[in-house]
Amino acid sequence: MKEVFNIEELAIMTGLSTRTLRTYIASGFLKGEKIGGAWQFSSGALEEFFANKAVAPAIRAKRNAVVYDFMSAKPDGSGKMCVLLDLPMEQAAAASAFFCKYVSEAKPTRELRFAADRLGKGARIILSGSDADLMKMLGQYYSLKS
Repeated sequence: MKEVFNIEELAIMTGLSTRTLRTYIASGFLKGEKIGGAWQFSSGALEEFFANKAVAPAIRAKRNAVVYDFMSAKPDGSGKMCVLLDLPMEQAAAASAFFCKYVSEAKPTRELRFAADRLGKGARIILSGSDADLMKMLGQYYSLKS
């Protein structure tokens, strides 16, 4: 499980811009440490951030937008998918780290979107993009789990 995340990875996970995340840092809602001029956030700091009642609605709106954008788009025959994974907490952190890294490093054929949110005793991961890109990503994820 990954223990430290940078601001770009956090932006991918939340759907929030790095500018918005910096505003949350300035307001004290997000606690991190600048190392070598780059923000770093522990997994504990992220859990606290995600649980913050002032922040949760913005993250939820961005997460829901991934599904809404997929559902409201007119079919164009280009082969798009939206996948929701409900995972137990013991798998969620590793899965989030994998998908976050994959999305930030991938060279997708089209836009590839990722969102994650804690739900009760588990977490929901939402993925959206071309069917080829998602199938490749999911194939790599499940081959690592085997």
